Amino acid sequence: MAWQDKVQELITSIEQDRDELRLKVHLASKDARDEFEALESRLDALRARLVDSSAEARGTAAEVGEVVSETARKLADDVRDGYRKIREQLAD
Repeated sequence: MAWQDKVQELITSIEQDRDELRLKVHLASKDARDEFEALESRLDALRARLVDSSAEARGTAAEVGEVVSETARKLADDVRDGYRKIREQLAD
């Protein structure tokens, strides 16, 4: 599986987490809504980075793809952790 596919799969998984939380956040506290909105911005940045990196890496070595993939994975993990934190707050 190409690194672009792995990153896209990761983004899709995060988007599913986000969609599950969207309704709960709508009914939640302002702090949870604010945190959710901040994570939305980070997810948008992750998508943009994937598109930019994909275009740049097409003509370069596979090593570049691995570095980009790792960077995107770290950002995706941060966003996923943020969604997890909101989910835990809403469960309290």
